[in-house]
Amino acid sequence: MYSQFNRKLKGGLSVKSVAFDLGDTLIYYENVPLSWKNLYRKALIEIMEAIHIPCTEERIHKAEHVLSLYNTRINPRDYEIKDTEIFNAVLAKWGADSRYAGQAIHVFFSFFQQRSKVYEDTVSMLKELKRKNIRIGILTDVPYGMSKPYVQRDIGPIREYIDVLLSSVDVGYRKPRTEGFAQLARELGTAVNQMIYVGNEQKDITGANQSGAVSVLINREQQAVDWGQRISILSLSEVLNYI
Repeated sequence: MYSQFNRKLKGGLSVKSVAFDLGDTLIYYENVPLSWKNLYRKALIEIMEAIHIPCTEERIHKAEHVLSLYNTRINPRDYEIKDTEIFNAVLAKWGADSRYAGQAIHVFFSFFQQRSKVYEDTVSMLKELKRKNIRIGILTDVPYGMSKPYVQRDIGPIREYIDVLLSSVDVGYRKPRTEGFAQLARELGTAVNQMIYVGNEQKDITGANQSGAVSVLINREQQAVDWGQRISILSLSEVLNYI
């Protein structure tokens, strides 16, 4: 039963801030898997059309190889790399000028972000946290070194509720490294042990635990997983039970 994974906190909990992972926690990309590999081809074709480079199978294969090297679902890493470095590498494989990097980046992320959706339980929960004067933050590992303007575009519908937004590019490291959790707590103006962190992956829980934050697993699929989370929830609205 799901209840065996629900570790409610004993005693009082002084919560000053609530922080969240972004993808598959507050928002999701409709019909897009965690690894974007199977959709590389369509995105790359759009890039080549946009920068007027002849589309060939050889170019597609070379670019797919580069993107796979930087795909953290295939090749995990704990440090971050900027999108300009990744797409300069793609353009170099195509024999194209690096001045097209910005345009290539824009087309690539726009291809995926057109499918960005906010979970139904997100906005009402954030509104209630604001009503309670709880500071709200986001710490997210971005795909392919996505720069801040694209992350801000993803959170457009909920931006008014977010006090601090940090990406792995801002921090320089990816979860479960603790640097991002510590930086987020500082910028939210709270002690890390007064911060709840809500995420959907093992790295979210491990990073929160190691940093001293209160780890909360959002487990919409009711999977039988125990990653050491202090609290498990099925809906974001349940966060309010711990404030």
